[in-house]
Amino acid sequence: MSRKTVSFHRRYLAYTGGHQKVRDYMGHLLAQDSFSLRLWLENRSAIQPTLFEGIDKVSYESEYRPDLADIVFLAGMDWDDYLPFASEAQPKINLIQHVRHGNKHHPLFKFLSHRAIRLCVSEAVRQAILPHANGPCFTIRMGHEFPKVTYPKVFQLYILATKNPDLGISVRDKAAKLGLSVILHDKPVERSAVHQAMSQSLVTLALPNNTEGFYLPGIEAMALSDWAIVPDCIASREYSLSSANISVCERDSEACIAAIQEALVRGRGISGIIRRWKGRRIAQSYSLKTEQLAVQRVFQQIPSLW
Repeated sequence: MSRKTVSFHRRYLAYTGGHQKVRDYMGHLLAQDSFSLRLWLENRSAIQPTLFEGIDKVSYESEYRPDLADIVFLAGMDWDDYLPFASEAQPKINLIQHVRHGNKHHPLFKFLSHRAIRLCVSEAVRQAILPHANGPCFTIRMGHEFPKVTYPKVFQLYILATKNPDLGISVRDKAAKLGLSVILHDKPVERSAVHQAMSQSLVTLALPNNTEGFYLPGIEAMALSDWAIVPDCIASREYSLSSANISVCERDSEACIAAIQEALVRGRGISGIIRRWKGRRIAQSYSLKTEQLAVQRVFQQIPSLW
């Protein structure tokens, strides 16, 4: 049986979780012999610059030619570059990573009218696009390979504020006035620096956008810190509404400070130990291997789905 070729397209201008997930999906396909990959890459990211470089069994294109592939993989604004080559007969896999795709006023919304097999990173995302999408929609539960890092807890608070730096700075200043030891990242940093800061801190306050398709730092904080605090971003509800080591607060500095103070208390003693155990079990359930099997299963079903 001959391999099917899958076309990928990446304008990699800055590292994001969205780019990481596309790279994960590439790895899922490369893990079996049924597919070969073609990649057109524009690479300018200062952080994680080699994410898409030098991948074994990938043919790199100097010119984007999705028409030469059997299957096209699209995410985000990739559609703009693909549509001049579009063929109704060519199967299209569309990765959907945010609920904003279902917002009629967002530039991504218009692409839902094009027929595709859509893979959604959470059920919240699937529900957001389902009334508008042309073609089948599947939820592929987010998978992640958690870092195996352990550091002494030397800080009381870590604030991940790259998506809301003003709020992060305000919380940092208020926490410092209360005598708390704080690490703040209000600009993008390497993932290893985020993981180290979480592991070194009793509490992580992770500040998402108002809405997300899935917010990975929340479960990373559950795994690495004693307690995680994540303001609601819709998709975070699937893990934040639990009896684990995580709490939700409003998006203002006073509410964040109150949640931090409460978390420093709730994380102590037997109750804190039990909640940390539950949080780590929840985090581990977001298995990259489970995601891989689900992705491979959909790709194998393309002939019947298309």
